[in-house]
Amino acid sequence: MSDTATAALQRTPDQIVGPFYPVGKTPVGSDLTHGGKAAGAILYLSGHVLTTAGPPLAGAEVEIWQANAKGRYDHPNDTTAVPLDPAFTGFARVTTDAEGRYAFHTIRPAAYPAAADRWRPAHIHFKVTAKTEQLVTQMYFRGEDWNDRDPWLNSARRKDALIVDPQPVQGKEPGALGVIFDIVLARG
Repeated sequence: MSDTATAALQRTPDQIVGPFYPVGKTPVGSDLTHGGKAAGAILYLSGHVLTTAGPPLAGAEVEIWQANAKGRYDHPNDTTAVPLDPAFTGFARVTTDAEGRYAFHTIRPAAYPAAADRWRPAHIHFKVTAKTEQLVTQMYFRGEDWNDRDPWLNSARRKDALIVDPQPVQGKEPGALGVIFDIVLARG
């Protein structure tokens, strides 16, 4: 990363934890798909955890949780009628390596109803815990129908920093997508 690029880093916007933070779950590894057996488009999700000054943060804990490919969380408070996917864990936790990198093997989630007249767009929740700071945010997908109407995405300062554009990944499962979502903390 160049000196100009690192000087321009801004903290990733905060987002809500939401009602479906995992309870009673013990994440194992970075694969939420049970080896690609989960329903939906496989998503290779990776990125770096950095500080606003630019250095990568080794040893930061990165947690994700999300709905499945039909829009359902594996959570006791999610009572929507769509089925759970027994091959999808919905929650994982990793620690960044020496270069601040993290990676997950997951699926692209679906939108889901949040109220009688409102839907949440597809998104993935993140909680990043470093030595002196914790950040909760969400990552959204470009082109989602509900992005323009989501109050949490639209209230974010720099909402563009929360939107990714998945691209086909070559040499992986047919239809697999990939995204890079770098997360910036103030101090780490």
